[in-house]
Amino acid sequence: MNDAPIEPNDIVVSSRIRLARNIADFPFISTCSDDQRLEIETVVRKGLANDEVLNNLTLLDSFELNALERQFLMDLQLVSSPFQGTTERVTGASDSSEPSDVVPSEGNVSAVETERPWEELVSYSINEEDHLRITVNRSDLDLQAAWHQISALDDRVENQLTYAFSQQLGYLTACPANVGTGMRVSVLMHLPALVMTGQVEKVMRSLQRVNVVARGEFGESAVGDFFRISNQATLGVDEDSLIEQVLTIVPRMIKYEREARRFLVEQNREGLRRDVADSLEKLCRLDLEDEDGESHEQVMQFLSKIRMGVAMGLLEQADADRVNRLFALVQLRDQLVVAVAREDYREASELRDRIATLEKGGWRRGPVDSEMIQDEPSEEGGSQ
Repeated sequence: MNDAPIEPNDIVVSSRIRLARNIADFPFISTCSDDQRLEIETVVRKGLANDEVLNNLTLLDSFELNALERQFLMDLQLVSSPFQGTTERVTGASDSSEPSDVVPSEGNVSAVETERPWEELVSYSINEEDHLRITVNRSDLDLQAAWHQISALDDRVENQLTYAFSQQLGYLTACPANVGTGMRVSVLMHLPALVMTGQVEKVMRSLQRVNVVARGEFGESAVGDFFRISNQATLGVDEDSLIEQVLTIVPRMIKYEREARRFLVEQNREGLRRDVADSLEKLCRLDLEDEDGESHEQVMQFLSKIRMGVAMGLLEQADADRVNRLFALVQLRDQLVVAVAREDYREASELRDRIATLEKGGWRRGPVDSEMIQDEPSEEGGSQ
């Protein structure tokens, strides 16, 4: 294993491990009847309820969520499909920073008390492509800690349910690419300069030679220039090797993106600065509560360019403060969605008050509110 840690920075955003599991004696979801899907849901929910830790998870029914709430869950990768024709249910818990099998008793979907939208997020998705998917998202890059935690959680589930498993092949999954460990290891990266210089497709094709694949985080179009780098297959490879496979690629991707950013600055620094500033102005004029999908895509594109501009020092401090306030506002609204879904009305009320205070302060022009923001990472990966 490569023991050198890769620190979070302006290019690396987060990391994730996901396990695909299916219940023995049931067909895969693609051939299930509606009755069988409901039975799978009942079996899984009963299994989770029988465990003293897992029974504290909060249940979110995707059919009862509005468009904003569904988009929020997709953005956090709690669900991986656009809710088309499934009886999907999602359960989640978070705010556990220790690599253990202990899930917080509050059963939150988001770590509300931190300034970041989440420190660590654990979720169980029922009736997606597979009967059950277990996911650990982390805001750092400690994939070994994520693996220890998700393995312990998986063991707890397996104590309650019988998985579809082959001694020869390993865990049986709906997609042949997931057969074996059923494990996907991934790192979310922000690569706007590679996109702008037209190099991203060439770089992504080169990854396939080392059994790693890159996909747009919000669909193949990679809205906002965010890409998820992950292992390509799981059969015949153990979990530690899959983690190493992905982590080996990350420094190379960081190097390519930094070189592309330097090239853009050398070619036209002032034009790039104006482009970033224009994105900020357009973002500030958007209605962030608009649930329209096209508006969401615009927001992601603007945020992508602004995020790059902040990291490259292309914005004045006053503009960087506006970005921080805007990010804080978006985070608080995301947390409000979770609080309402959990029917935690006291917390929802507090979040609404904080949002109102931030908006009243004039986030488009006013001074930064130090209690609402976090330090932005510099280009070298540290705090400014």
